[in-house]
Amino acid sequence: PLCFGKSANGEFMVASESVALEGTGHELERDLAPGEALFVDMTGKVHTEQCNDNPSLNPCMFEFVYLARPDSVMDGISVYQARLNMGETLAQRVISTMPPNEIDVVIPIPESSRPSAMQLAHRIGKPYREGFVKNRYVGRT
Repeated sequence: PLCFGKSANGEFMVASESVALEGTGHELERDLAPGEALFVDMTGKVHTEQCNDNPSLNPCMFEFVYLARPDSVMDGISVYQARLNMGETLAQRVISTMPPNEIDVVIPIPESSRPSAMQLAHRIGKPYREGFVKNRYVGRT
């Protein structure tokens, strides 16, 4: 994913997530389309050009599942809403493959799965609990 925005003083910024723009005072202009290139000339003028004859949108699932912040929007899709939708889809699959009464609790792993886990727990009528807690004060856990 790639989007760009503009600040009040006319500076442009390119980022993979909309929240990176917002956090630096830039207003989201739009997402770049698949196969589209963004050019900023020496005077600050911006233009885009389609560089592919047959572009197709192929979003990275890992962005929506693991990497992106939940308050971000990528390709017009709310990451938080996408994670809720994944929880709903998972709930439908769980219900179709096993009786929910065999499930005691729903625990999110990794941390980015919280919205999905909450939606799953809600849909199957089971409690949502934090079973693993990431220590934010150390390096990789």
